[in-house]
Amino acid sequence: MKILHTGTLDVNAGGPAMSTYYTLLGLQQQGVDVELLMYPLSEGGRLRGDDVPVYIAKAPWEYKFCYSPLLKKEILQLGAYDIYHAQGIWQWPTYALASIARNNNKPYLITPRGMLYPQDIAKSNKRFKEFSLKFRLLQDLNQAACVQVTCEEEMVHCRNLGVTSPIAVIPNPIEIRDYEERKLDSIFRLGYLGRISPRKNVEGLIYAWSALKEQSKHAELLIIGGGDAGYEAFLRQEVARLGLENVRFTGFLSGKEKDEAVASLSVLAMPSEFENFGNVILEGLIRNIPCIATKGAPWQQLESHNCGWWVDYSPEGILEAIQKALLTSPEDLKIMGQNGRRLIIQNYTVEAVSEKMRCLYEWVLYKQEIPRFVFL
Repeated sequence: MKILHTGTLDVNAGGPAMSTYYTLLGLQQQGVDVELLMYPLSEGGRLRGDDVPVYIAKAPWEYKFCYSPLLKKEILQLGAYDIYHAQGIWQWPTYALASIARNNNKPYLITPRGMLYPQDIAKSNKRFKEFSLKFRLLQDLNQAACVQVTCEEEMVHCRNLGVTSPIAVIPNPIEIRDYEERKLDSIFRLGYLGRISPRKNVEGLIYAWSALKEQSKHAELLIIGGGDAGYEAFLRQEVARLGLENVRFTGFLSGKEKDEAVASLSVLAMPSEFENFGNVILEGLIRNIPCIATKGAPWQQLESHNCGWWVDYSPEGILEAIQKALLTSPEDLKIMGQNGRRLIIQNYTVEAVSEKMRCLYEWVLYKQEIPRFVFL
């Protein structure tokens, strides 16, 4: 079984690159022949890992639609595959891969990566997305052997848009390992980890932190990540305007620097309006750190497994969660963190997720018993 993915393993792509890498790595460990074709790395970028075969295509002519007239030819030059799998939508690589699969009578899958959420469609280029969906993308989705999403809410959004093909619900994986880095002080530290982007609502944390100024005066808010320079400048201006002296920006971190910064946290927060998954929650829980997520993300398990807070996407909801975290004893935070790591080990390992993906590919090829996570 030989599979070609299109997508990226560039660390600057954040969660999608991480989950794609670990999924392909897990499939490879199970004996599945997987490869990935991607455009060149972004400025300052690097591959998430070196253990997955990667082919680098010629750079696209422009970077919004990522169109390259050479891409189809480059895909064909790689040889024959049993299945084609596109990561992401709205851009040329997905359309090109779907066309080649159909022309060669081969099955293909599409992973939308949250891009069919109504909030995402409305955020930017709405008219272009609606046009693309009507005149091409919906056809590609409905002719796919399967569409893979990360949660049932994302499946509902796909169905509401008219997707009729089978849908597989498979979460993102994370590498399970022991982290030697430990929290070295007793300061309560709330953290944000990820891309600095307006859709992540980082200002929501800053405003809640300001509203809790008296309670958090001996604590710290740590913002870990890089991305949109203009948005980061706005966040820094807001911190200065509000007179917050206990908010710190680290910029983009990786490797040991990142691990040390995350280990210093007491609680990790993801204040986004919506996330089809939220890899950052995996990164926190696997390190024994309780997490806060809004109900725009599928993380009800934070509450059901007593490893964090799952709250309304609102200033009040985010503020209340931070306030509860500040009032939780270090001992109870430690127990919550242990609960979170146990949850991840039981459900989100590379082995568990890649086994589901392998079963999905086998079903697509051989049409044996339908996996329980596939919905027709």
